[in-house]
Order: sequence, then C-alpha cells, then structure tokens
Amino acid sequence: MEQEVVSTRQADVNAAVQDLCAKLKRSTDSYQAVIFMAAITYDFDRLSQAIKERFPHSEVLGTSTAGEISPEGFANGSIVLTTMYSPETQVAGAMVENGSTYPVTGAQALKSALQRCGIRCKDPSSGKHAFAITFINGVFNAEESILSTFYSIILNDAFPLAGGTAGFTGDTPRTFISYNGKVTKDGAVFLFVHTNSPFDIRQEDIFQPTGKSVFVTASNPVERTISLLDGRAAQTVYAEKLGVSESRAEQMTFENPFGRYLDGDLRIAALAGFSPDKKISLFARVVPNSTLELMHIGDPLKKAEETCAGIRSVISRPKFTLLMTCITRTLAFERMGISRSIIAKYAGAFPTFCGFSCYGEQIGRIHCNQTLVTVTIGE
Repeated sequence: MEQEVVSTRQADVNAAVQDLCAKLKRSTDSYQAVIFMAAITYDFDRLSQAIKERFPHSEVLGTSTAGEISPEGFANGSIVLTTMYSPETQVAGAMVENGSTYPVTGAQALKSALQRCGIRCKDPSSGKHAFAITFINGVFNAEESILSTFYSIILNDAFPLAGGTAGFTGDTPRTFISYNGKVTKDGAVFLFVHTNSPFDIRQEDIFQPTGKSVFVTASNPVERTISLLDGRAAQTVYAEKLGVSESRAEQMTFENPFGRYLDGDLRIAALAGFSPDKKISLFARVVPNSTLELMHIGDPLKKAEETCAGIRSVISRPKFTLLMTCITRTLAFERMGISRSIIAKYAGAFPTFCGFSCYGEQIGRIHCNQTLVTVTIGE
C-alpha cells in the first residue's frame, strides 16, 4: 500500500488540477483510488469532472470541506488530493442520491460496488479484510438514514466504516460530494476497500464525563432538537447543570457537549444552539426517554498522543492515513494555539497523512460530532 498526498492553492480549476497532478510521483493511470478534499470556493462540478478526466482508471471520490488537512497543517481555501496504490487491494465506489428523502434508491449501486469489490452481504466475516470510507452531504441531517440504509444492505452490523460529513465555509449552507465526476448536494459516496493489508479504524474523543446527567423528556430526533430535559425547558436545565446563566451557557457549548450511550459507549452529540423557546438544537439525533451525560473538554494534545500510539500499536508500518475531524475541534485548536502541535503529533506517527474538517463523523453505523475518525492501512 502506498499513499501520496499533494495540495494546491491555485484558484483556477484547470491550473489547480494541473498543479496537483504534476506533484504526483506515478502516472495518473496507475492508482486504484483518488480522494480529493476541496474548499467550497471551488466550482465543485468542474473540479470533479477535471480530476476524473485525469484519473480515468481510478475510483475518484470528492468532498467539500470546512478546512483541509495535510502534513503542511490545517488549511482553508485549498485542495488536498490523496492516492491509493496497491496491486493487492480491490476498491469500488458508489453514490447514493436523495439521501434526505429516499436513500434506498441507492441500494443497487451499493450492492454492485460491494460485489465488484468482492465483499459479501450477510457475511459476519465480511469486515475482516474490508471496510468502507464514506462522505455524506451536510445540511439535510441525513447521516443516520444513509447509515441505516447501508447496514440494511450489508447485513453485518460489525462491518467497519469510517466517514465524514461534507463541510462548508461561509454563511450559505451548501455541501458537495462526488463520485467519478458526478456531483450531488444530497446524498453520500462510498469507497469500499478489500485488502489483505492490516487496517485500523478508530474514533478519538477529547471529552470526559462530568458526572452530571439529564433525562430527555421530549425531543424530535428527525429535527435533532430537545425541548424538555428533566421535564423542564432544555436550555434552562443545561445552564443549571453548568452553573451559569442561560446567556452564558450559549458561549460554552463546544467545551460542554452531550454524551449519548450507544452500544455501551458514550458518543458525542454536539450542541448547535438554542431557540427562543429554549429548545436545544444538535448535530446528531437524540431520542426521547434517554439519558445524556454532560461532557467537558480534556487535553487534546495528550489525547492525540494516545490516539497515534494506539494506531501504531496495531499498525506498526502505516502506509495510508485519512483523518476526518469536526470543524469545532479545528477551531478550538486554533483558539488554544495548539494547531501546529496537533499536526506535529500526526507527522511523528505517520509517513504522510491527509484529511479534512467536517460537520460530523461516522464510525460504523453511529453518527456523532466533535470527534476525530481515522483510517490507517498498513504494509
């Protein structure tokens, strides 16, 4: 397994693609897969088509970002492109459209890709040598529906999957993903990887439980809102648990998200804000009659060291690394002045790496926020 990572800040699409390709070591017809992550400022349709034209024999996936990641650091306004070269590895991609309304229309595309990749459905061992990478459009709150659709097809809840929600910058909510030059604003793209190389998929959570819990009396999972906690207005109870005023609580949501118990583990559900009627909006679904833990931020640098060490304990010789980190983490690292230190941790652990700042992360069939999801493939 070999990975190359290149980037460009060329504003013109044609010039940008030319710059990216010129930096690659191999000919553009030699890669099994190509993944690009691009700022929202680019014409995503033109960019997707131009990259596919240069890599006609590769599976090409793209996503818009809220920031790009490479060994050069956290960036904005650029394109980062990575390649996968491994004659022993099979890959196949698929696009799911109508993600927020009828994602099952993508079932046949998913089944075809799984078959082309040599992955059997309804096989409990199908994830031993295979996994999926997925990018899902933001804005439409469709992550859980798309994940449910996929797992209803693979029929193996243990099949490994790592994903990131496409991001955007600016005031206009819009995200793009693409597969082999085709773009959608409401759906998902999947890349299935079947390999004999060792691989590791994991999630990093920099938050710790405070020991304070709340009961979800009333919520709307589809709209991702909570109206009542412990039988009272959600914002009021949240502020009381923090020991601050309701107005002050609005400034403390990043450092104090909720943790949901899913599959026996605490998974982060980030707060998006408060409404005038004191409802809490979230970036992930919370169901009624469940218990949430109030979380608080820990030490990101220490956690990054633990994550890298954990990966290296499983993958002694990493050859491919993809990082999908929540935009709220990226912004927090910048405020804390530790962005370069975080990149240095990754650079010390991996020969090269890339990724993007996203609006949500997926691991297995679980969608959450304010985390890091990593994919590492070894020799």
